[in-house]
Amino acid sequence: MQGITGSELTPRKAEYLKYIYLQGDVVKTTDIAAHFSVAPSTVTKALADIAKAGYLEHSPYHGVRLTAPGTDYARFLFRRHRIVALVLSRYGLEPAEACREAKKIEQCISRDLTNRICTSLGHPMMSVCGEIEHDHSCCCPPENRKR
Repeated sequence: MQGITGSELTPRKAEYLKYIYLQGDVVKTTDIAAHFSVAPSTVTKALADIAKAGYLEHSPYHGVRLTAPGTDYARFLFRRHRIVALVLSRYGLEPAEACREAKKIEQCISRDLTNRICTSLGHPMMSVCGEIEHDHSCCCPPENRKR
């Protein structure tokens, strides 16, 4: 995950990656298309690009599965989203509103800035929209993480 900056994928492709992560194992193109209300051909093209970047294994007519780098990237995307949502909630936004607004701006937040914000917040473990996952490659040594 060291090479991740946070801008490797477009916002839509990042949302696809997050959705696939949440679904687990193999996810069908038609399921992704239905979830995002887009044509399967649109999803197929995006998935091919994500696979080419090394984040997915794509088997035409069967579906997609995250690679190890894809799993790491999806975890980063969730961590960044939850940290941004937490910051917004501290400025008076209700949890659902903070989550919606975070989706609009999170792609502008680099990995480095995400780590700096995390550090400034005292390495929180929970956001308004879920647990904030930390690992060895982020800014949060286990002894500094708040419960």
